[in-house]
Amino acid sequence: MKIKHWMTKDPITVTPDASALEAQKIMKENKIRRLPVVQKGKLVGIVTFRNLIEAAPSSATSLSIHELNYLIMKIQVKDLMKKNVLTLSPEDTVIEAIALGTEKDIGGFPVVDGQGHLVGIITETQISRAMMQLFGKEAKKEIISLENVDLQPRSFGKIVGIVEQCGANILSIFSLPRRSTDLLRVYIRLKSDKKDDAVAALKKAGYEIGE
Repeated sequence: MKIKHWMTKDPITVTPDASALEAQKIMKENKIRRLPVVQKGKLVGIVTFRNLIEAAPSSATSLSIHELNYLIMKIQVKDLMKKNVLTLSPEDTVIEAIALGTEKDIGGFPVVDGQGHLVGIITETQISRAMMQLFGKEAKKEIISLENVDLQPRSFGKIVGIVEQCGANILSIFSLPRRSTDLLRVYIRLKSDKKDDAVAALKKAGYEIGE
């Protein structure tokens, strides 16, 4: 499952010289939270909605409204953007995006080609959609997620044993790292007719069931 099949192609961008207010307006109108910053077709940075909020002058300031407006108008994207942005290639996989996002605590990535030209952007929402397709149409009915699992030797065997004691037929089981923690999220895909029994047994065994 390659990034190029899931990314937003030709994403909305801003230039380094754009004002912070202009960037904020673009984000609000398009309901997005990050904007790649592009100059001459190449990615030079990224600015997030959080960057813009943090750059706003404090309401406790003694400046007049005219002085505040003047300061705000002077702020440009290049003053706020993050440089040296982590990026992905269109040929990278969704799993690689998940792994990098977890390691660096990042929710979205600009996608660039071999020449550094921006060709897309992929977000957590798009990654989730890709994973749901991987799981299949019945994912919501068939999948149990276990939160904050400390994976030790034979941990999977213990989980499988609990589920199989309920008479459930496990189709697959795997784990993904969680952002900002060493604990894992474990996914169990099984025949849906035994899901409720398996959930009850796992809860009784002390596992935290995800939504």
